[in-house]
Formats: sequence, C-alpha cells, structure tokens
Amino acid sequence: MTGRLIIQEKPELVAPYIMVGLKGWLNAGEISTGSIDYLRRKLGAHPFAYIEPAGFYIYQIPSSTAEQTMRPVAKIKEGLVKKLELPRNEFFYWKSGAAHDLILFQGVEPNLDWPEYAQAILDVARQFMAPRIYSLGGIFDQVPHTRKTRILATISHPQLKDEIKTYARFTDYEGPSSFNTMLLSIAREQGVEMAGISARAPLYIQDLNAKACYDLLHNVITSAGFSIDLRDLRATGEALVEMMDTAFSQNATALEQLKRLEEQFDATVGEEPLQAQGEDYDKLLAEMRKLKKEGRKPH
Repeated sequence: MTGRLIIQEKPELVAPYIMVGLKGWLNAGEISTGSIDYLRRKLGAHPFAYIEPAGFYIYQIPSSTAEQTMRPVAKIKEGLVKKLELPRNEFFYWKSGAAHDLILFQGVEPNLDWPEYAQAILDVARQFMAPRIYSLGGIFDQVPHTRKTRILATISHPQLKDEIKTYARFTDYEGPSSFNTMLLSIAREQGVEMAGISARAPLYIQDLNAKACYDLLHNVITSAGFSIDLRDLRATGEALVEMMDTAFSQNATALEQLKRLEEQFDATVGEEPLQAQGEDYDKLLAEMRKLKKEGRKPH
C-alpha cells in the first residue's frame, strides 16, 4: 500500500507499458474508457491493484454531461439498500510474452487532489519499472465520421516525437489544463516517458465511437510493438460507420451539412483542429438530435 494505492498482487512483469483510460474530460465518444475496456476484455487482463476513491470526488456536482456527473450508483430492492458502488480505479495486467508486458488502468478522473491521484499511477510505474505510459483520450471536434480519424499527441520527452509523429500531430495549446496534462507534467519531472494520445471525434456520436477507438488503438499498439488482433473492433467500427451513413442518407438536411463539413475538414489537412462550431455544424447537430427525439437514434 502506498497512500491510497492498494496493490493486492505483485505479478512478475517484463518492462510493462501502461495504458490509461479515464472517464472525464478527455473521454469524448467513450474513446478513453472504451479503448481500455476493450483491451481488458480482449486480453483477459487480470486485476491486481486499485486506487481508493475516498477524497478524490465531489459527488453532488450537477451537470448535463455524463463525463462531469459524479454520483455513487445504488441498488435498492424492496426499500433496502443492497449495494452502493463508488467510482472504480483499477489496474489490470497482461503478459504479452514479448519485450513489454502491459498494464491497463481504468478509472474516473478525480475532482480533487490531482497530484496524489497522478502519483498513484506513477507509483505503479515505479514499482513495476514501467518505461512508458500512454494516456488514451477522445476530443469532441467539428469532424465527420466519414474521414480517417485524426489524432493529437502531447508528450513528456522529445525523444518520443520520432515514433509518434508517424500517426499523430503534436498539440499546440495555452490555457487551462486537464488532469491528463498534470499527469504528463509529473511524469516528465520523475523521468517517466509518457504520451497523451487523443482521437478527434464528431460531436454527433455521443455513445461509444468504435471507429475512433480502433483507429487510436491500432496506431498506439502498433507503435508500442504489441501484437493484438483488433479485427473485431475494426468490424464494430465499420458497422457504426454504415449505420451513420444510412441515417444521413435518410435526412437530406443533415446530409447536406455533412458534405459541407467534409469539405471543410479536407481543406484543413495539416492545420489546427476545427473546434469552433459554425452555423452548418449547428444545423447538423440539430438534425441528429431530431432523429434521436423521433426514436430513430443513429448511433
């Protein structure tokens, strides 16, 4: 035990890389948590440690967005409280049989005491001599589902650039930071290589964006040297795209806005993310919300 980090088992791991997925700010399209959950189930990864939730969360914060809502989940039967689930922050391991094993961390971004939560993750890296951490994320942006997923990266050390520039564009930003940025900063201070890798996702796909999950994981896993078959995830992503294409083909207004978005997206290759919503994108979102309201949910 180190602070609120509880290590239940200490497996023998070979230079494990750590992949982090958090419910919170960088979980657009459930890309962060969905990617880690997919790997955990796909690999049959074993739980071995967790971070106690006490002191990290403000449960009563109201919000209209799922990533900002934080409430314990209760199970009540015939008036009796049977179960109360607090946020779970768990570590899993998988032995790859190759140069690097893998530690997966699936948790909920803290509201409070960011440095201690970050240190708990870095303590796992230190205890298991992990040479690198990948934090996976998703960012809502003004992008179409019909194009290749663009990926942004923030890194702790310049030596990571040559590897990551093959599939990601490096972030230029100045302003309020996320928890992920603090984790990157502390990792840099402690000499741990870390890369925050985020996929840009369309705002009109609020549920699990399997296409973006596949595009993100395919690049990260290939770059990290793991041999993991992602064909089932790719097929799920392709099915999502097909479903979205069908929904757009049945709505002339939304289809027109999508084509304009594609043109705008294609014109920004190599430039900054689009981010700011224009009138066309607002109209597209309005049409997609209308489909949901009518019970024809396209995703």
